[in-house]
Amino acid sequence: MKLRFLLLLVSLSVLCISFAGCGPSGPSVSGTVTLDGQPLSDAELQFASFDPAQRLGAETVRSDAQGKFTIEPQARKTPLRPGKYGVRVYKWVDKKTGQVPSAEDLEQLKLAGKLKNLVPAKYGDLESNPVTTVEIHSGTNNDVKIELRGR
Repeated sequence: MKLRFLLLLVSLSVLCISFAGCGPSGPSVSGTVTLDGQPLSDAELQFASFDPAQRLGAETVRSDAQGKFTIEPQARKTPLRPGKYGVRVYKWVDKKTGQVPSAEDLEQLKLAGKLKNLVPAKYGDLESNPVTTVEIHSGTNNDVKIELRGR
C-alpha cells in the first residue's frame, strides 16, 4: 500500500514538473516602427493575417518612446503562427491637446471621436489590403522594421 502511494506521488510529481516547463509557445516578434525615418513613439500596431482564411492569429501592440515594440506569446492568449501578416499602424492623439491617451482610455476616446490619427490614413485603412506586410517565422523574429512614409 505504501509502495503504491509512493509510486503515485512520484508519478504526479514528474507530471507536474513536465507541465511546469511548458510555457506559451509561438513566435516572438520585436522591431521598430518609423515614420519618415524617425522612431514613431506610442504607435498602435495591429498584426493580422494577410489572408484571413489562414487564421494565423492577430495581435495589437504599442511602440515605446524609441519606436520599439515586442510581441511575446502569452499563456492565456492564442499566439501568432508563422506566416504573412498585414500591419496597420495608428498614432492616436487628443484632438484638443495633442497628447497621447493612456492605453486604458484609448478605445473610449476613439469611440467618442475625441482622437485623431497622426499616421497617414493609407497605413490604417480597413477597406483595403494593408500597405505594410511582414513575414513571421517560427522562433524569434528580431529587428522587424515597419517603415512608413508621410507622403
